[in-house]
Amino acid sequence: MQFIFLFICYLLGSIPTGVWYSKMKHQIDVRELGSGNSGATNIGRNFGFKAAVFVSVIDVLKGLVAMLLAHYFYPHTDWVIMGAGIAAILGHAYPIFANFRGGKVVATSFAVLAGYNFFIGLSFVLVLFILIYLTSTISLAAITSYSLAALYVLFTQPLIFGLGFVAIAAFMIYRHRTNVVRLMKGEESRINFGLRKPTNNSK
Repeated sequence: MQFIFLFICYLLGSIPTGVWYSKMKHQIDVRELGSGNSGATNIGRNFGFKAAVFVSVIDVLKGLVAMLLAHYFYPHTDWVIMGAGIAAILGHAYPIFANFRGGKVVATSFAVLAGYNFFIGLSFVLVLFILIYLTSTISLAAITSYSLAALYVLFTQPLIFGLGFVAIAAFMIYRHRTNVVRLMKGEESRINFGLRKPTNNSK
């Protein structure tokens, strides 16, 4: 039964919010635009802030609901709780309902963290937004804040959760590997918010 439950969490994560939104609202697959992924950042760059918020909320709910269901049905089975979060994240990255081409897992990963421990999740969401303000670069802020969160969990929480969140952080870096290359070259796109937002003379 546990593995059936984990598969259900994968299916939940597989709801391709950005793809369905862009097709229904704009008659185009967002993966054909911009960075080619279906996450909220690409949605926002192509369809605006409100669209990005809508997609983010649904993507957050996918991870949060998976974790809440795991806590409810398997409150004393740590590997199932951690597995539910990982399954939802894998579903978001490789959705069965969208040819296994999904997003870069930021919103769903932070939701899984909050679903594990709300106060830890909230704390590192605040770190995320502070870093976004300081850097104006979502990829850098997401990777840095989640890696810090994973290390915090590793050193303060039961080992299975520490290892699980470190694995999620590593997977997030993998999903952002092209962004990491651009960051190293100083070519990563910045958003129009924060201390380092682009000017007319910068990219």
